[in-house]
Amino acid sequence: MKVNEIEENMIIDEEKENIERNLPECEQYDKSIKVIILGDSNVGKSSLINRLINNKFVELSNTLSIEYHSYITSINGYKIRMQIWDTAGQEKFNSLVTNYYKGSDVAIFVYSIDTEESFKNIERWYKLLKENNENSINILIGNKSDKKDEKTVSYEIAENFAILNNFFLFREISCKSKETCDIEDIHEIFDEIGKKIYNESKDNRMTSDSVSYKISDSMRVFGEKKKIKKENLKNKQKKKCC
Repeated sequence: MKVNEIEENMIIDEEKENIERNLPECEQYDKSIKVIILGDSNVGKSSLINRLINNKFVELSNTLSIEYHSYITSINGYKIRMQIWDTAGQEKFNSLVTNYYKGSDVAIFVYSIDTEESFKNIERWYKLLKENNENSINILIGNKSDKKDEKTVSYEIAENFAILNNFFLFREISCKSKETCDIEDIHEIFDEIGKKIYNESKDNRMTSDSVSYKISDSMRVFGEKKKIKKENLKNKQKKKCC
């Protein structure tokens, strides 16, 4: 897909979709989904949720067992409640955590780009999920992109893993960064989840027509959109200061 085609798609998307984020709790919503977050300890699973819901970064202690959070988004007025389950990364909790795999609609796998072992262990987490749930929408996230100088897991290797295993999205993010574009990356991941659920809800069945693009294409197009947005933002900042 050419850059100008991606820009045209961005304009169409913005005109077509009205997205509201992190809405207050309410009794009425159109769809409730279960989102489970998986990965080793200290990769930033809890920080991801804290940045998404509270827009803050704090040094958090390891999650023990399971923690529950609620995030409500609206796509064109269609309210989706995401029940987010933050799981413990320690091996001793594996038997407990696997009970929560069943019935999950979305599985988000998180590793740290500066810890190769955390990426290698994604395969183990993925295997455990597949043993308990074959139908989840899977997303791969490489956290701590602010540590580029300490990076041990390349973007290409992680992206290839996501494509080979038919993941819906792969993104590198930073929960720690205060940059607007980096914070937007995190919100847009959950926007994409919401849009996929919204599209599928139109006729309540999984068909190729209800999904806006193919799995691998979604990762590449989403990545290209982010590059264009960041370049446009940088150009605007240069014009302001010069």
